[in-house]
Amino acid sequence: MIGVFDSGIGGLRLLDQLRQRWGQEDFIYLADQAHVPYGSLDRDTLLELLQQNLRWLEDQGAKTIVVACNTASATGIARRYIGQAQVIEIISKTCELIPESARKILVLATPFTVQSHRYKQVLAQQRPQAEVKEVGLSCLAFMIEHLCPKQEILAYLQGELRAYRGQYDAAVLACTHFPFAREQFAEVLQIPLIDSESIALEAPKKAGQGTLRIVTTGSGEQLSRQLHQLMRWDAVCEHVQIEK
Repeated sequence: MIGVFDSGIGGLRLLDQLRQRWGQEDFIYLADQAHVPYGSLDRDTLLELLQQNLRWLEDQGAKTIVVACNTASATGIARRYIGQAQVIEIISKTCELIPESARKILVLATPFTVQSHRYKQVLAQQRPQAEVKEVGLSCLAFMIEHLCPKQEILAYLQGELRAYRGQYDAAVLACTHFPFAREQFAEVLQIPLIDSESIALEAPKKAGQGTLRIVTTGSGEQLSRQLHQLMRWDAVCEHVQIEK
């Protein structure tokens, strides 16, 4: 079984891609919506929450856990996790998707991810000649999580990013919520956009039954509505209480 973790709805698009690739594998998706947005939390709080959530996924049978949340990945949880499951963070894998021709790279992320400078560190190793600019978008994940109208999101991005229009070779949407606003980013920036949805993972060693379980620490009804509006999925989502 593969577990996919995100603070909210952001990892759903990555989950969709993984399921299309490995339709016979069993998946469990956990959204920690009781604590979203992660980008406003401090490092110690994040690490505590991540240890609890990833251990819960492992207890459900997940042998591999994909941390789809960039903010969570920026904490270094892949090497800090206390458990037996393989934990995969997406920052380094997302950086691998940036074209070699890109010399000026704009990284758009939550404030926590920007403050960690994790993308800048990874890119300094992968392509030391590149110029990297990190920009924190403090409100966007919240707006997407709460299904704000597209025009409101566009207006927010215009105010935050107008000065970067056409000035970079590529922009990394370094939060899994952000691709839900890809259309608005494209209109404002007019440069190629990179995100985590096409990251390459090793194929599971053993096929499952193709099952899917979607759970949240928040409201199951709310997540079901979000799934329908954003993904056109009609699914019953479970509420879970994850104890410390």
